[in-house]
Amino acid sequence: MVRKYKITEIRDLGPETRVFHLEPVEGEIPGYKAGQFLFLHLLDEKGETIVKRPYSIASAPHMPYIELCIKLVKGELTGRLENMGKGAIVGMDDPVGPVRYNDEEKAAFIAGGTGISLMISILRHIAHRQLKGEFILFYSARRKENILYREELEKLQKKNPAIKVVVTLTREEEEWGGEKGRLCHEMLKRYISEPKEFTWWLCGPMGMLKAMRECLASAGVEPKKIHMEGWG
Repeated sequence: MVRKYKITEIRDLGPETRVFHLEPVEGEIPGYKAGQFLFLHLLDEKGETIVKRPYSIASAPHMPYIELCIKLVKGELTGRLENMGKGAIVGMDDPVGPVRYNDEEKAAFIAGGTGISLMISILRHIAHRQLKGEFILFYSARRKENILYREELEKLQKKNPAIKVVVTLTREEEEWGGEKGRLCHEMLKRYISEPKEFTWWLCGPMGMLKAMRECLASAGVEPKKIHMEGWG
């Protein structure tokens, strides 16, 4: 079922990346789990779908709007979306997807680029619920300006000290006090001594996800404890 939503807020988040807040035109937001996704529809004058694409939900279930973090790549949908303003009407299917967070107490996340959308949803949920456990995010970005949700990630760690965020930059040449280079087994082991004790969520380019899945498998993580959502 395609429901109509109004764009209520738009803000730039990083190079060619915008955040959109969307609220239902009628009724309430359907219930969903942190980590799920939905299809965004752009509509014609008659309300019929012109084009649709799947996007991870960045908002958490307790929030009063749906948030999407979208890289504007001049595609069939994004080329039109970047010219839409506040008040515009779009369509969205109800949230779906088997990748969801079920309040696991030992949870690790690996994100690349806008793959942070899925993870920020889960971390917002964890912080809001003040869940107890061990929660660690490994986030790979090109340069400092490509770190999406940087300020909020810092705030989430303060709100719930059980959350730890590790950012690695693959192309940063300026002074950077954090990790550098691609995510690898050695980097993970610096922060998690027993990866097999954690449930893992991975979101980003498929090449990266396949490499990380092999890395986790070599560390003894069972396939059923690895949840992936990727593109490309």
